[in-house]
Amino acid sequence: MRELIKSLSKLKLNYELGKKTWFGTGGSTTLFLEVHSKSSLKKIIKLLPYNFPIFIVGAGSNLIVRDGGFKGLTLKLTDEFKNIDFNKQNKVLKIGGGLKDHIISNFCYKNSIGNFEFLRGIPGTLGGNIKMNAGCFGKTISDDLIKCRILNRKGEELCLDKRDINFSYRRSDIPDNSIILDAEFSVKLSSKKHILEKTNKIVKTRTKSQPIKNRTGGSTFKNPPNVSAWKLIDKINYRGKKIGDASVSTKHTNFLINNSNANSLDLEILGEEIKESVKKKFNINLDWELKRIGEFKKI
Repeated sequence: MRELIKSLSKLKLNYELGKKTWFGTGGSTTLFLEVHSKSSLKKIIKLLPYNFPIFIVGAGSNLIVRDGGFKGLTLKLTDEFKNIDFNKQNKVLKIGGGLKDHIISNFCYKNSIGNFEFLRGIPGTLGGNIKMNAGCFGKTISDDLIKCRILNRKGEELCLDKRDINFSYRRSDIPDNSIILDAEFSVKLSSKKHILEKTNKIVKTRTKSQPIKNRTGGSTFKNPPNVSAWKLIDKINYRGKKIGDASVSTKHTNFLINNSNANSLDLEILGEEIKESVKKKFNINLDWELKRIGEFKKI
């Protein structure tokens, strides 16, 4: 109980969540709290009414916070949720749900663990990766997954084997209101030289093809079957298209950019215009990959 009281004493009101995202714009969250341990998290979840809105924020990428803000509690998992451990005997890697991808990638390099180089191309955290089955460069996070532990909205801890989860392109059926605590992966050892070569190639490709120096959230839309979203967006002549201070990247058209003073509505309207234009020209539905939370600002 003392640990819980200590955690709740650091509860922040009207925290500027939008400004902490990669887009650097959007509204506040009513409540914000960093959670340092699994025991505290369980107690907090059990204290809240079942329908009270909760959002878990990771690295702040892949996210639009609408200008009216998020009316609920935003949690950020830290400390205990950032652990990583490699069991060399069993060749099992255990990773906390709050650990950032580039830290996982660096750990794997130092321990000669292959198949995790692709995480250098994903600016997120493990929990979010598993929820959306994140991937790039021919790999997805579910490929080597053994099992993961989640906390459901009742505060109950559940262990899900990979076979219990339906994974597909950029999605899983893990409930949105559940929280990824940690996960275990099977490991394939590799040479540091090979890992470094693959990692450097990914970094080089990403730097060359994506607007990583701009305020962007990552890929805007999922790729439809058999075609890249950016190619469709290019064919409707939206490269460089602007609404307010939001624009479509001239470097990679599946990225939206906050040029400096865009609001979240500018970004979302631009995205919806793209969806409508692609549907009209090609009869293809683009699905948002960016997660959008909160309410529109009342005028």
